[in-house]
Amino acid sequence: MKYYILIITLLFSFQTFAQTEQVEERKFRFPVWTTHSKNTDIVGLSLGAFPTDYNNDLHITRTFGVRLEVFPLSPFYFMAPRSPLSNSEDAYNLTMKKSATQQIYGLNLSTGTFETIDAYGISITGFMHYSRKNNGLSLSGLTNSIERANGLIVACGGNAIFKGNGIMISTVWGNGANYFNGIQISAENYILKKGSGIQIGVFNKAENFRGIQFGIWNKNGKRSFPIINWQFKA
Repeated sequence: MKYYILIITLLFSFQTFAQTEQVEERKFRFPVWTTHSKNTDIVGLSLGAFPTDYNNDLHITRTFGVRLEVFPLSPFYFMAPRSPLSNSEDAYNLTMKKSATQQIYGLNLSTGTFETIDAYGISITGFMHYSRKNNGLSLSGLTNSIERANGLIVACGGNAIFKGNGIMISTVWGNGANYFNGIQISAENYILKKGSGIQIGVFNKAENFRGIQFGIWNKNGKRSFPIINWQFKA
């Protein structure tokens, strides 16, 4: 009897292993394919029609080349009840621990990006842009909201990031970050937790800041001062 049990156990283990191997097997597509294909590496052009959320580490889709997404509801992203950006350290850490739904190596062209994407290269978005990571250039027609950004972040409206390094440029809606090292240029610039570098705007405010502020009114951890303000020590 015990031999039957052993055989059944081995067969079950083999089947489970085979299923795992099948799940982990990735598909290769060239030169054009859809981003809605799970577990796929696309070399060339990937096409998307709406946001995806696979919620599974093994289902990530990767694009090596150009990703093009056209979603008709992108102009209405601004109607979301709140910003998708993490509002606490715990929420940020949880987001960064999870796997991205997609990874893009190259050029990302989208009417509106609104999911946990990791982009390496250039991202150009017509309306609102939200992603988990963006390393390189992020250019948005309305706003950028990025959990972790490194590089040049430009928006016709405003920029908001949780952590970042580089240059942030926007207009009247300003630049906001919890942690940022680099240059902020906008009507209003904010660093809420910690940062270093230069702020240039009408109003600048930074906590735990090391650097220089240029604006009509500037506030840091040491003083509030017009035109130019600085802080190089705690």
